[in-house]
Amino acid sequence: MYNRIVETFERFLRFTERYTKTDMVYLFRNSWWLAVGQVGVALSALLLSIAFAHFVPKEVYGTYRYLLSIFWILTAFGFTGLPTAVVQAVARGFEGTYLRSFKLSLVWSLPMALLALGTSLYYFWAGNGELGFGLLIIAVFGPLMQPALLFAAFLEGKKDFMRYSLYGIGTNAVPALLSLGAMFYFKNPLVFVATYLLGNVVTGLFFGFLTYRTYRPNSEVNPDLTRVGFHFSVMNVLNTIAQQVDKLIVYHYLGAQQLAVYTFATALPEQIKGLFNNVASLAFPKFSNRSVTEIQANFWGRMGLYTVALVAVTVFYILIAPFFFHLFFPAYDDAIFYSQIFALSLIVVSNTVPLTLLQAQAAKKELYIFNIASPLLQILILITLTISYGLIGTIIARILTRIINTILLVILVEYSVFSSKKLK
Repeated sequence: MYNRIVETFERFLRFTERYTKTDMVYLFRNSWWLAVGQVGVALSALLLSIAFAHFVPKEVYGTYRYLLSIFWILTAFGFTGLPTAVVQAVARGFEGTYLRSFKLSLVWSLPMALLALGTSLYYFWAGNGELGFGLLIIAVFGPLMQPALLFAAFLEGKKDFMRYSLYGIGTNAVPALLSLGAMFYFKNPLVFVATYLLGNVVTGLFFGFLTYRTYRPNSEVNPDLTRVGFHFSVMNVLNTIAQQVDKLIVYHYLGAQQLAVYTFATALPEQIKGLFNNVASLAFPKFSNRSVTEIQANFWGRMGLYTVALVAVTVFYILIAPFFFHLFFPAYDDAIFYSQIFALSLIVVSNTVPLTLLQAQAAKKELYIFNIASPLLQILILITLTISYGLIGTIIARILTRIINTILLVILVEYSVFSSKKLK
């Protein structure tokens, strides 16, 4: 009976492929696990956010988020392109790339540690011991984060989305539980930063060990690993900074409390964005093993359907946001309006699809153009609108930059990647 139901459903999915022009069986099987993983991660984040909203003062939470933003900015100066290079290499059978990338990541974590230490000394010199100690914690534990979490890139390359999702839940749930326990005894941002970093590192190393023991990767290493990883890393520098600079700008110009409000306003839409980013995870291995001509046939039609779904999700979120905040985050009612406006940026989350295509096809010139132009524009717009209009200016700047990113990516894919292939 069960097998008959499965076969009937599979035939239905195959039938829909004539309209979606997509491998629906592959999409459903793997998106199911990715959805489970994303929901698990989202629940962990939601429960932790509820706890922070109820038990931690806004000033403390704002400082904690500021320190985490500095940490993520400092990661830009490590070998951040390795995860993307690992997914690409493992998808092509170079499993030994995983162990090699782990060693490379450890070596290239030194610049981040030195920068964190230098920033820590600056804050001590400036008389801000709290931020000084916070950066010292980042200098010790922060450089270990990327090596510990590289197992996720290996699993994505192997298309093992079940372990990818379940391990992902674990690496988010454990630090969340540790932070939840810590906030009942401490109201100190330094404790939260240490708990977050150490929890991720220890949990990541554990799941990395399980991944290695399960697969026993072959010794084949992509000879282009360092070169490809270097290119992706250089491209990521400005982009990584741009992803966190909004929080630094809000903290410095508007204060820690406003940063707390901004964080809660953007948190739920960003979690929804993460759920839809699963499409990119599914697409990457497929894009890596197909020619541009094959991909081009149905590319824009699929992106259009994706965008329609995002419009529906955006409208739904705008309607339920007030009820959600009143129920779970009553201390942050002032974030509701900002969150509803920011939700409009979800409509263009479909831009992850053309970006994934560029990464999977290693379109270096196009990626350099995007990863230089996009962050610079974002930083410029953020500074200008935040100083001029406050928090609403920051929200509008985020929406504008996502729209600009989408337009730029469409141009790069259609007029550079697809057109060049047509000429051959």
